[in-house]
Amino acid sequence: MTILLIRHTPPSAAPDAAPLPARVAGHRLACHDCDSLPALVRCLQAARRSRPAWVLIATTAVAAPQWARYGAAVRAALDALPAPYIEMASKDDDALDDRLHPQHAPAARVVCGRSREEACQLSLAIAARRLQPAVGSA
Repeated sequence: MTILLIRHTPPSAAPDAAPLPARVAGHRLACHDCDSLPALVRCLQAARRSRPAWVLIATTAVAAPQWARYGAAVRAALDALPAPYIEMASKDDDALDDRLHPQHAPAARVVCGRSREEACQLSLAIAARRLQPAVGSA
């Protein structure tokens, strides 16, 4: 099984340089970077085809005209995800869930104003915890 991390970063921002583990709770971690809402839609559609166990989505601020143009496509891609997802935002205003109101809402939203790396680490810990077998089940 795979955990998919999608990092939405505008083209003007520095790319995420934080090292990521190769595996989380015994599951492979795959990472895709996208620099626009259309690229985010393509990453979400690819997740539908690859069927990861969890999807982690790091969002960023997007201008209102971009939401008006691509919001419906992002919402449709979120609703089509085959796995639960965790949304990471630096502030509530950047959250996909509040802006798009998808039917397939996130399992969790992590808002960390301090650093995207901190939000990512917390989200990975949540996914790892959810992927651990229940105690006493065999």
